[in-house]
Amino acid sequence: MDIQLNSSKERYQRGRQVAWVGAVVNFGLAVFKLLIGYFGRSQALMADGVHSFADLICDFLVLMAAKYGNADADEDHPYGHYRIETLITLALGSILIFIGIGIGIDAAFDIAHGNFAKPSIWTVLVAMVSIVSNEGLFFYTQKVANQLDSNALRANASHARSDSLASVVVLIGLIGALKGWLFLDAVAAIVVSFIIIKMGLHWAWHALSELTDKGLDEQDLTPMREIILKTEGVLAMHQLRTRKMASRTYLDVHILIDPYNSASEGHQVAERVHVKLTQKFPDLFDMTIHVDVENHPEILPDHLLLTRSELTQELLKYFDFKIKNMDLYYLQNQIEVRLFLSLEVLSKISQPELEKICSECVRKIPILKSIQLGFL
Repeated sequence: MDIQLNSSKERYQRGRQVAWVGAVVNFGLAVFKLLIGYFGRSQALMADGVHSFADLICDFLVLMAAKYGNADADEDHPYGHYRIETLITLALGSILIFIGIGIGIDAAFDIAHGNFAKPSIWTVLVAMVSIVSNEGLFFYTQKVANQLDSNALRANASHARSDSLASVVVLIGLIGALKGWLFLDAVAAIVVSFIIIKMGLHWAWHALSELTDKGLDEQDLTPMREIILKTEGVLAMHQLRTRKMASRTYLDVHILIDPYNSASEGHQVAERVHVKLTQKFPDLFDMTIHVDVENHPEILPDHLLLTRSELTQELLKYFDFKIKNMDLYYLQNQIEVRLFLSLEVLSKISQPELEKICSECVRKIPILKSIQLGFL
């Protein structure tokens, strides 16, 4: 299993290293293919050279993503700058789409007008060098992308693989053209254009989904639900929502606990959920766990119930002695009260009389559901 590298500085350094390696390789291949393709009369190899130049542009965009996308959060960007990596991925996909369309149109024009020429044997050798070089670049970039969990680097690795596959198609077309089927060179160029377009559509769609806050797939959400519901203290859950921001996943969820648990116990239950999810899913960068004591629609209420201070003022109209403490439970739009009085109160008034006062409070304060007495 690949080790996840979470340091922003380390992510930037590794991403920059991969981008520079890719840039050097793609620059050499692009120049080599375009020159040999032009002088060797191969439209397919020239199209492949344009593809390599597209990868070169992608490498520099990845450098930008590595530098700016992993910058620390600041006052203006409290969630960090990870969306920059998403935007870079969208740019990579868009570039590939437009380049692929251009190559396809140009090759189709030549087929329609019969613009064919027999390529040089040197074009075959260049295509073979391109296959080997791009396969090596693909495995190297993919390994680092998995270590960093970087979609921008994965997109760049896919570009290397697409260039390798494109070179295979070019090689087949060149061999066919050398044997007399001259149109196969242009056909190979069209196939290359479709490979480029397919890769571009894949990464552009992936980035657009992320920018529109598409949640994780159900296969990822199911084990998360299981962990939450199996956590001690959690009675139920709802509104599990996720979204991606580059390599990081954000999550928020509402959990239901016993309505008579204390606030500190409810917080502890939420902490257990947090720890268990983080241990199982290291990509979870940030989560918000809302603790509920009853299932209710997540809408603003028509009215707010009395606050502690407001309720205390109401109760003091009926109790002419000090209230030491009270626990409030806001349930079903009513308030259940556990009222704690000093034991000294019993020397002045009997417990039955106190309970009678409590009943009168419940009757005259409609928002109250019940009052239970305790003594300290």
